[in-house]
Amino acid sequence: MGKLINKILGKSSSADLAAAITKAQAELAAAEAAVADAEAQYDANLLTADKKSLRAFLDAKTEAGIDVDQARARIHRLERDHEAAIEAEAESERQVAYDRAKELTAIARKKLGDYERAAMQIRGVLRAIAEADVAVEAANENLPAGAARLGKAEDVRSSPNLYKEVTKEEIVELWAYIGDQRTPVEHQHRVRVEHVGKRIRSRWSEDDFDEGGWEKGYYTTDGGGTIEVVKRRFVKRTFLPDDTGHFAAPLHQKVELPPAIVGGPVFFEPGSYHAPGLLAKLDQPLPPRRIRAERKPEVEYVLAPKETADAA
Repeated sequence: MGKLINKILGKSSSADLAAAITKAQAELAAAEAAVADAEAQYDANLLTADKKSLRAFLDAKTEAGIDVDQARARIHRLERDHEAAIEAEAESERQVAYDRAKELTAIARKKLGDYERAAMQIRGVLRAIAEADVAVEAANENLPAGAARLGKAEDVRSSPNLYKEVTKEEIVELWAYIGDQRTPVEHQHRVRVEHVGKRIRSRWSEDDFDEGGWEKGYYTTDGGGTIEVVKRRFVKRTFLPDDTGHFAAPLHQKVELPPAIVGGPVFFEPGSYHAPGLLAKLDQPLPPRRIRAERKPEVEYVLAPKETADAA
């Protein structure tokens, strides 16, 4: 066991060292048990054994004590190396994270050049929209014969309101309550047909309906009761319901393109522009990058440390 632990004492992971500590603690427990047994053997033979035999018992007790001391030393060494391994692994993880952050930062800084190119492309998009809007406004003011008005380029970014649209309409016969013949009962299969006649009246009223030839039945309710029902003709409509649209604000009201670096040009600031005004803004050249003025040396005086102490 000692040889195995000594082998592990080299560069090992914290997990390997933790396992070695557990094994070394078991070795220590065994050695301490051997010491106790050797002491008991020595004490038990003090009055009966000769000196030669007692020296053998004493040597066994000494050997067992040495084993205990060695096991404790190994555990101490393992625990120290375990702490060092944990810290080394943590430091390695910190170094990996640090190196990764440096790598990503270098990549991101190179991408700042891409940002400038992308900002100019977005300015191109805004210019195309403004030019199209100017042309649409001019065309709509003087439409060709029979031509429909043109929509703005950014209209496709919004979704219009959709109103109720009937897609199918058909006549169906359904069971309905006699007291409310405008609405069919929910579960048509629960109706038990009782009679088909030329003229049928409710047992409660002679005025519930004024036309004959209807089918009569009884509807079983959820509670197990029955309600008198009659067949009625309904118009069944299948329709698409209303759907509220969504309006997208013009890009020039939302897009903001700040400088890539301090002193660089502002590529675009959002605002409310009429199409000609937006074109005029985009036609303005971007200002040059501001160059920081060269610093000139200046002089100041402060008391030296000794002079400051003396003054205090």
